[in-house]
Amino acid sequence: MSGLRVAFVSGHSRWLRKQRLVAKYLKMRAEGIVYPDVYCLALMLGGSFDFLLEDEHVPAGKYDLILAELQSSESQLRYLDELAAAGAPPLIVIPGPPAILSRDLTDARLRRVRRILQNARAVWAYAPELKTFCDGLLGSERAAVIPWPYDLAATRKLGGDARRRPPSGRHKILVQAPMSFHDIVQNHPFVLKGVLLDLWPELPAGLRDSLSFHTVVYHPTDLERYHASGFAAGLPFVLDGKRGYRAFVRFLAECDGIINLTAGSILGRITFLAAALSRPGIFSDNSRLNQQLYPGSCVAQFDTVRLRELLRAMLLGLATGESDPRLLPSASATAEAGDFAANQARLRELAAEALG
Repeated sequence: MSGLRVAFVSGHSRWLRKQRLVAKYLKMRAEGIVYPDVYCLALMLGGSFDFLLEDEHVPAGKYDLILAELQSSESQLRYLDELAAAGAPPLIVIPGPPAILSRDLTDARLRRVRRILQNARAVWAYAPELKTFCDGLLGSERAAVIPWPYDLAATRKLGGDARRRPPSGRHKILVQAPMSFHDIVQNHPFVLKGVLLDLWPELPAGLRDSLSFHTVVYHPTDLERYHASGFAAGLPFVLDGKRGYRAFVRFLAECDGIINLTAGSILGRITFLAAALSRPGIFSDNSRLNQQLYPGSCVAQFDTVRLRELLRAMLLGLATGESDPRLLPSASATAEAGDFAANQARLRELAAEALG
């Protein structure tokens, strides 16, 4: 199975944008890293892979398998519909989050999505909730839940240098990565801020002087609303720039706590990274992985009573130097999720079943 010739539909229609993606993953391989993202599923199967442009002609016999993340763009759906109908090479689709996949649906697109899911050689879901969505959309059991390219040992190695640095006397909390004020991924930042403002006077003055809340925004609309809404007023928020994967993991290792409350059906990548680095955390309960890794500190998005309780525990723990056990990850669940060899073996097993 390790000798599979694999291609991944890039989601881009322009050659230059595809080449930027190629360069990113060449750099990743040169650094000996595997990102916990959808493209690296191909690496788990074959050790190397090619990116395809949308509508790119696939020569007969060049690949054993094509992978594609199923999203909602018209051009991508058309291409995947053609690949699935052709059947050679076999196509395996990995649907994106239901909220994204369904937001632009029309009757024609819905029929095309159903046809792709039905005609693809296999449908791989990153979570049981997504499998349920796909199976329900088709009216038959079609999707299989797959492991993700999480690697506990590699993550700890990457964050190790940052964790060994001497204490600086400062405390950093990562809050929302990314923060979003609009669209279907809105995570209602002002709900969280309201609770933080309420707790702020309870903190010792020395802790308030040494504490900063760090966040990132990716979309221009979110950046505009972050500034226009006065979100940072009254609290020591720091708006950080976007980091590469290595730098981001090292930053997480330096954080004294991580708060990530998200909308929709999510994968839980930041939750895994936090757990692998043994960081205290508070996470939304909308992911099975979140609940497994942080069973004591998951919270519903608008449960402000529980959120306040957990935030107080995290912040006051900084003053005492002891983390509340509820905020710490499950070691056994983290080890299971981050067993890269087992994840790879299971994915290859699923691929072998799909290819017959």
